[in-house]
Amino acid sequence: MTAEQTATKTLEATLAPPTAHKQRRLQRTVATYQRALEDAFESGANTQSAVNDIVTPYTLTSYAKDALKSYVPQLRDTYQASELEDDHPVRFTNRGFRLDHSEDRRREFCWRVPQAGRGNAFWIPLRINPEQRELWADLFDAELSPGEFRLQRNRTNWVLHVTVEYEIEAAEIPDDPPPFGFEI
Repeated sequence: MTAEQTATKTLEATLAPPTAHKQRRLQRTVATYQRALEDAFESGANTQSAVNDIVTPYTLTSYAKDALKSYVPQLRDTYQASELEDDHPVRFTNRGFRLDHSEDRRREFCWRVPQAGRGNAFWIPLRINPEQRELWADLFDAELSPGEFRLQRNRTNWVLHVTVEYEIEAAEIPDDPPPFGFEI
């Protein structure tokens, strides 16, 4: 007999090399996010409301600001962080995730990069891990829902991480499992 369980996986894709204009916009988003994160963390804010007061003036999407409101208190409470490392990815809530797909393109999947301001978002092709293709397709078809997603610069590449939860079949453990052991 099998039982349904939920598994969590982080999908990873490398952004196709961006144009110079898109590169500047990605860099500006990361720099603004880092300043907002540092200011919120250094202020000692430990509630979502307190973080909100600090990040509101920053030119970030509401998806990034909302992610910061959850993340900064978590850094203090869950991770007991006393200082920040330099390489925090830009975090976005799942509300801002948009994906496009067409098998007619060289890069089948494209991601809509959230940007502050109305109509400023842009699309960029993704290089996905072929082993994760089915999960990316399910994400596009709305059979899977995205969790938090993160953008990070990794040396010369931009990387997108998307957390997804999906159902898996797992063997059911009997009420009275047979004993087993190892002799060494």
